[in-house]
Amino acid sequence: MILASVGCQDATERTAGSQSSDVVLLTPALPETLNPLAGFDNNGTGKINESLYTLDGAPDSLPDLVPLLADGEPQISEDGLRWKITLNRGISFSDGSSFDAGDVAASYRAILDPASASPIAGVLENLESVTSLDEHTVEFTLKEPQVSFKTALLIGIAPEELIHESEPVSASSLNRTPVGTGPYTAQKFDSSQLVLTANPDYRSGAPEVSRVVYEQSADDNARSQALAGGGYTGTVLPPRLAASFADREGFEVVTATSADWRGISLPADHPFTSDPSVRLALNLLVDRQALIDGVLAGSGRPAYTFVPAQYGKAYNPDAVFAHDPQQADELLEKAGWISDGAVRSKDGQAAAFTIMYNPGDTLRRDLSLALAAQLKEHGIAVEVLPATFDEAEPRIGTDALMLGGGDTPYDVDTQLYKMLHSSYPEDGAYYDNPSRYADAAMDRQLHIGRTSTDPAARDAAYRKVQELYVKQPSMLLLAFTDHNYVQRSDVHQMWNTAGTLLEPHDHGTAWGPWVKIGQWTGK
Repeated sequence: MILASVGCQDATERTAGSQSSDVVLLTPALPETLNPLAGFDNNGTGKINESLYTLDGAPDSLPDLVPLLADGEPQISEDGLRWKITLNRGISFSDGSSFDAGDVAASYRAILDPASASPIAGVLENLESVTSLDEHTVEFTLKEPQVSFKTALLIGIAPEELIHESEPVSASSLNRTPVGTGPYTAQKFDSSQLVLTANPDYRSGAPEVSRVVYEQSADDNARSQALAGGGYTGTVLPPRLAASFADREGFEVVTATSADWRGISLPADHPFTSDPSVRLALNLLVDRQALIDGVLAGSGRPAYTFVPAQYGKAYNPDAVFAHDPQQADELLEKAGWISDGAVRSKDGQAAAFTIMYNPGDTLRRDLSLALAAQLKEHGIAVEVLPATFDEAEPRIGTDALMLGGGDTPYDVDTQLYKMLHSSYPEDGAYYDNPSRYADAAMDRQLHIGRTSTDPAARDAAYRKVQELYVKQPSMLLLAFTDHNYVQRSDVHQMWNTAGTLLEPHDHGTAWGPWVKIGQWTGK
């Protein structure tokens, strides 16, 4: 049995009073806010604040977006601009107030309001307005047709009464004391712990896992040692540390497939990386599988474009870069980047650049260093430096940045548009299309994929996007990273658990084997 009170003395003291129906998880970081309007749990899997739609699917395929607070599929107007959604009835928030269309409209309006400064406002960039037509019907009006708008309906809904017009989300009471329709409520939230307790008034009954404790432990090695010492149900770990539990009695390693990619921007204002021949050569030079085997301990798949195979008919299996150092060397020589046995150069300019990485992310660091070692063998000098995102922003035009992506990957449009359309980064953040890729043919295909209501036409457009990309790559994509979790194996003696889902970039102990913990049932 998984008991929070079992194990080392420290764990016992931290979780005193817990019951056998508790799950205690070690997490590298706690959220800064519990406010869904600020982006907390905005991928349809919220345990406190539920969304209109949720995710349902197999672990290794694109999940379906199925109704949750909505009562059925959206009714979409012929021009694709108006999405009418009927809501389920008889649903209440944890404070006892009734859920209705006013709550949905107020939640989305607050995110849209510039005064709220919501960090997820960009998700709703194509939303013109939202209106409650009656108590149980809401209508979204778009600026232009967007089939993928359904992914924006995975945002958690808060009660209208607690949303104040023009209030910054940073000042909202929902940050610390959220109120939702979900299976859990927040019992405790501070700098060291988030404790969720079962909502006794949840419409389908209180979940059988009565308490979920997320305890912060930032250091990967410290989490690994604490889990091995006992008293915890599980944690998320980097690939190599997770692999160390594979043959350890009493534990299981759970690997979740993701659309979470890693790759480096190729700065548009740098004389080496701005050269189209260089960008193509770099994509041919890198040995992606070696990076996956060495840095990711095999937990990943090569990434050539932003589209993984899990996207089905939208995936183009021919859009790949062969690992072909000879062709890459020929491209570089033809473009004037001549090797003298050390670092290549052209007109006095060295074939050298800097890769910045988030200093708190050891995986990005290790990928950057391994990539630098590969490129050095071909006369390309790469300096790897830590830089916070604030420090990286002013340097994005001249220095490369190790990036991760796939924030809301439940439609191909949301995986591609911001990274390849020429309207970015001006219309978004500096890390959207950071290499300032611009191609009219690419823009046309992205527009077809975004606006067409014909699934076959969308799939064809996205396959064409990938075909265009491998001819003129904007970045050096490396891998789709699988996410690694370690859980005590005897959890299955007590619980009928739920499976994993295709995961986004944002992951951790809210995902993995615990993503649907409210659906666990006792044995």
